[in-house]
Amino acid sequence: MNIYSITKAVSKIGGGVFKMKTGHKIFLGLATAVTAAAVGSAIAKSNQAKNQERSVKSLVFEDAAKVLPLTVKKPVNLEKGLEESSKPFIFPEQVKKNMGFTEIDWFTDDTFVLEPKNKTSDCILFYIHGTDFWSNPTRFHYSFFKKLTNKLGAKLVLPVYPKAPAHTAVEIQKMLLDRYMYLIEENQIPADKIVFIGDGAGGGLVLSLLQKIKYQTLPMPKQAFLISPWLDVTNSDPKIAEIQPQDKLLNAEVLKEKGELYAGDLDLMHPAVSPIYGDLTGLCKITVFAGTREIFCADAYTLQEIADEYELDIDVNIYKNQMHFFVGLPIPEAEEALAIMASELYGVEECKSDCEEEAVAEDEEATPDEAEPEQTEEVTAEPEAIEEAPAEEVKEEVTEVTEEKTEE
Repeated sequence: MNIYSITKAVSKIGGGVFKMKTGHKIFLGLATAVTAAAVGSAIAKSNQAKNQERSVKSLVFEDAAKVLPLTVKKPVNLEKGLEESSKPFIFPEQVKKNMGFTEIDWFTDDTFVLEPKNKTSDCILFYIHGTDFWSNPTRFHYSFFKKLTNKLGAKLVLPVYPKAPAHTAVEIQKMLLDRYMYLIEENQIPADKIVFIGDGAGGGLVLSLLQKIKYQTLPMPKQAFLISPWLDVTNSDPKIAEIQPQDKLLNAEVLKEKGELYAGDLDLMHPAVSPIYGDLTGLCKITVFAGTREIFCADAYTLQEIADEYELDIDVNIYKNQMHFFVGLPIPEAEEALAIMASELYGVEECKSDCEEEAVAEDEEATPDEAEPEQTEEVTAEPEAIEEAPAEEVKEEVTEVTEEKTEE
């Protein structure tokens, strides 16, 4: 568009505004101001994201977490915790109906199955959820389970283990190991078709179980994925103090207190409690994802050092400026992590195609195409092209994410 066309368009708009009633002029002025502020904010976010080498969406979600009244920031309430963890788990009926979860055989109250939209693999995803050993899966978890099983094209088995403080590490891990062996012995599923996945505290449980499986000479699963894993409940790593100011979801002191109660009679450095201190040789392939703005990244760094020293088959993927459990968020960095998971299981070419198709489909349904950080120079020139994380969309997503995903 040349300067003459722009001048003509502005004159036409100006003439229309001049003829408006005063109330309409005020409304238009406010709408214009709000739009200009939103565009300015979007440009600022794009520039900030570019400087931090991250997506704008990941930045928006982190900013939202800063002002949330998360229970992880509150002192531990042992009495309430004992009361809640003594109750039997009840799967939310609406979630079960909407997402298609079913019970597995006679384990009607603690182990559930989710089938993918298009099954492309005979692998079983044995998912151990997080939430600091104290809480049941949240709505955010359920949404991620659905996304994960569809991305990987595999059935997901969800054992909802008993919770601390009413139950301790020994009881919790016995239940999980029993369900794993049930799949192998009763359902006749080969161990090399089972993939362990865990987030937060669930990631720590996965690493503890793998060591227990090795020591009991039980069949080892095909592979394990640890998402933002909590591997040391002592939270004594000096790097945690450095990361804590940047972590808006987790609090090291509160989590340590919960971890102590989870340990029961075991020492906090026992491998069943803090698996980072155990013997990590002889396990299956392990792939880890963590962000530099979560305190659990300290554990990931330590795990990488151990893997390097002993030449273990462990890959640690550290994502710069990402928050806790970023893999579960609707952001580009999560798509990249899921693509890595798929490539580990099924091969690079196949997973790349499948994940790209899934990403396109989800973006068409839920979110506009994201302007990557390197595109921000063009965005500055053309504000109307800024479509990353629209306010209403992000508000809805953040609300669901944070209403119940309060801590790991």
